[in-house]
Amino acid sequence: MDSSEDVNLELLTLIWLDNNVNTDKDNVEFQDKFRSSINYLRTFDNCSECEDYIINKINNKQENIILIVSGRLAEQIIHKIHHLKHILAIFIFCFNKDRYESLATQFKKIRRICTGLTTLLNEINDYKKSGLCQINESIEIILNENKLFEFLLEIKRNFLDKRYFLEICSKQYENNFNQIKDFEHFYLSSNALNEFFNQTFLYQLLIKSLHRFNIEMIYFLRFFIQDIYEQTNNLPTISTKSYRGQLMRDDQIDLLKNSIEKSSIRLNTILIAKKNYGEILKALKDCSNGNNYQRVLFEIDMNDIGKEYEQYVIYPITSYFNITSIYYENNIYFIKIIIGNKKNFIKKDFSSIEFAQYLREINNLDQSQKFFELLLKQFPSLNSQCYDGLARIAQDKGLYEISLEYYFKSLDTVSNQLKPFILNNIGCAYDYLEEYDKALKYYSQSLTLMKNTKHQSMSLNNMAIIYAKHEQFNDAFDCFQQSLIIRKKYLPDNHPDIAIIYINLGVIWSSLHQFDDAMKYFNLALKSFSSNHHLDFYRAIIYQNMGDLFLKENQFDQSLKYYQDAFDIFQQIRSIDHPNRSYIQQQIQLIKQQK
Repeated sequence: MDSSEDVNLELLTLIWLDNNVNTDKDNVEFQDKFRSSINYLRTFDNCSECEDYIINKINNKQENIILIVSGRLAEQIIHKIHHLKHILAIFIFCFNKDRYESLATQFKKIRRICTGLTTLLNEINDYKKSGLCQINESIEIILNENKLFEFLLEIKRNFLDKRYFLEICSKQYENNFNQIKDFEHFYLSSNALNEFFNQTFLYQLLIKSLHRFNIEMIYFLRFFIQDIYEQTNNLPTISTKSYRGQLMRDDQIDLLKNSIEKSSIRLNTILIAKKNYGEILKALKDCSNGNNYQRVLFEIDMNDIGKEYEQYVIYPITSYFNITSIYYENNIYFIKIIIGNKKNFIKKDFSSIEFAQYLREINNLDQSQKFFELLLKQFPSLNSQCYDGLARIAQDKGLYEISLEYYFKSLDTVSNQLKPFILNNIGCAYDYLEEYDKALKYYSQSLTLMKNTKHQSMSLNNMAIIYAKHEQFNDAFDCFQQSLIIRKKYLPDNHPDIAIIYINLGVIWSSLHQFDDAMKYFNLALKSFSSNHHLDFYRAIIYQNMGDLFLKENQFDQSLKYYQDAFDIFQQIRSIDHPNRSYIQQQIQLIKQQK
């Protein structure tokens, strides 16, 4: 067996099980030809080792597998692995086709029984391009507010991206390097759709990266995304309905049901459909759906978004979907959707650093961290901004000591103009660590260096929080009022930055046991955060403070309600060991014990 355990960046894994796979001359020579079709090839001459690899190793990674197996070993292994969802197709390679026909009748995933290697390779290539393979792609549903793909379309390319991309590919395709050489010398932007629909290695890398949200690969492949988008714009618009078959999990079906005529959704892929309803329906009926997976047929209403390319219909990666109806018949969910496109609002020339910041904004903290680390390697001139971004992510994760390390690194390299903002952030980190004197020191330094009155409100607000924690309420109110006056001068009444001051005023009134005043400010703040999904963190903080307030009043039922509301949000956006989650869980347990 090939012992390499490197990560597969492509959509498909090819496994070949045969006692003579690595000893027969023809088999060995054909391995390179199979790699030209599916790069990630694993060979086994032992049935037990192959079974262990499929069940205990690769299945946990949810890799999509095409299996080649000799006739004799097919009888030993197929019944043990056929039920796995990620076994897409099985091809039996043997010299006596008739002997194994009964297996093909018994097991639906056996696509062909082949007696020649060339025929076998052709059958695998045909299957790859069939609707069955697309139906099994593991797509995910994402919120329509996510603007990730719009941003990707606007980030300029640079020569370093291509160099890093080629370095990654040289490792992934070390046994199949001709593809990379061809790409390096012959790739043309005008040929992007041909590369995509011929399912070259670029297609394999892109779709896998989108499905797994591999942000590094998506970023490096944005040239391909941009080329596909531009070329698609020049295609003729479809004038009829189109159809797409898909296997989807039960929880995804439930999400779609809850979205009917309500919220829009998006898919983490470039949606490909066809005009031939019968072809899609047949492919769905022919596919095997494992546990917790359902067959879905999307009927896409006629629109001016879809573009025709040969027998396919391609929809822009920026498309969103509105579900109009769902019904279930003959073991298939039929889902009618209307498609729209929201590409136009993004500003041109979106920068890489803004993209990293946006990932943090939508709470993709791990991906944002990876991206800042990547930019740190690529662009030394961005060190200060990258360190600041990494510090904020560490702070979001509750890792305040690590956050401080990054902030101080940023402080060493930042311009004088931005230094007050880093000093303010250092104060925040010390605040979280409950080192209030140090926090106040850095807030004061920040305020002194702030040249712009508008920005002074930030340090004033944070100083007020420290004063409140020291029960110096007059100083706290004074700082909050100064901060509020500044923000109201420059911002609309419902702006989140004004709402943050309302939260803090509510906390002070709560500390003074002034229930009505505290609730007044908490509710004012809640109005500003109720309509923006990306500000859920602040809604959770408000609910947490409301829970604290009602607990002080011994109103346990109300307190429990707000703590639970806060916990439901934190559960979605913060790690299990984050201080906010831990605190609320403790409070919920405390109330339940007292009731």
